[in-house]
Amino acid sequence: MRMPETPLTTEAGDFRSTPSHPSPLEGEGEGGGAFRRPSLSRQLLVGIVGLAILALAFGVVWLQSSKYEPLAVGMPAPDFKLPDLEGKTRQLSDYRGKVVFLNFWATWCKPCKEEMPSMQILWENFKTEDFVMLGVSMDRVTTKKDIPSFIESMSLTFPILMDSWGQTDMRYKLMGVPETYIIDQNGILREKVIGPRDWTLKESLVTIVQLLQKQPKSVNAQ
Repeated sequence: MRMPETPLTTEAGDFRSTPSHPSPLEGEGEGGGAFRRPSLSRQLLVGIVGLAILALAFGVVWLQSSKYEPLAVGMPAPDFKLPDLEGKTRQLSDYRGKVVFLNFWATWCKPCKEEMPSMQILWENFKTEDFVMLGVSMDRVTTKKDIPSFIESMSLTFPILMDSWGQTDMRYKLMGVPETYIIDQNGILREKVIGPRDWTLKESLVTIVQLLQKQPKSVNAQ
């Protein structure tokens, strides 16, 4: 016997066709709303913010690295003001128009002590020219008291400046002492010497005599 054809029903009524599943881009979100593709303006804003963060990070790295970039020949010599032994303030830029022999040293530095006699001889030979020698003591407060006796024992007569707080150390990015900088009449670094040198030798004076428009010569020890 064939059963009569009757529509399938539930207590709530007829079964109806189930709607198709929503696409991933248009499905329901947590709040019941539809998911939507991020707008172009929002994507652009995120990109700009990302680029800004990268630029800021690059800038910070560049600034940090520039602190340790050594002073190179051809760059302007950083200006500074320091007191001499008499308490008079001397400024590097006051010597524009002259060749400047700038030497960094310390009383506790053995190579500095070995170099000083040749520097004194150089000073005695060139002090009547457009030439100035500045010896910057890097002695800190604890050894600053040793400077006068050191100068007297070495019979030094060129100007001595004191940098007890390391002002020039930061500006010249010193690697140690002694270090010597030959600066031209326009305040530009023309030679950088790391470590001691015998300044009575002809080959040591090439840059200085060229800047003074003289022929290289050996200085006479006295």
